[in-house]
Amino acid sequence: MLSQLLHLISTKEVTLLKELNKLININKQGKFYFKNIPSFQIIHILNFINKLEDNSIYTIIPMISMFGKDDDPYIIISKQILVSKQSSPLLIHDFLYDKMELAIQDFGINNLDQGNHFYLIFKYKKVTLDFSKLA
Repeated sequence: MLSQLLHLISTKEVTLLKELNKLININKQGKFYFKNIPSFQIIHILNFINKLEDNSIYTIIPMISMFGKDDDPYIIISKQILVSKQSSPLLIHDFLYDKMELAIQDFGINNLDQGNHFYLIFKYKKVTLDFSKLA
């Protein structure tokens, strides 16, 4: 069941944690880690996904920040996303880019879309699944 799920998570459409959490118990305990991605560069998203453990699922809280520093303000641009090593970097990039464009429009942060340098930040951690809900 896990291997089938790994091939479905964020491969054809982005999988949000809240969608899967309705069907399967997801243990979200554990420490979050951070990955800074300069200017939404897809190569860094690809490298992030390639470094994930095989047969594991992660939750990501995607944020944007002007300088990528811990104490600076940031904006969360989406609900939590689930990813695995099989997830599509292009799909994730395009989904988050659309969310960022919406944030720029909604909050009037025009300096983000004028080519200024900023960071996409992944606040992420590994999660474990409990399939007992399906029984």
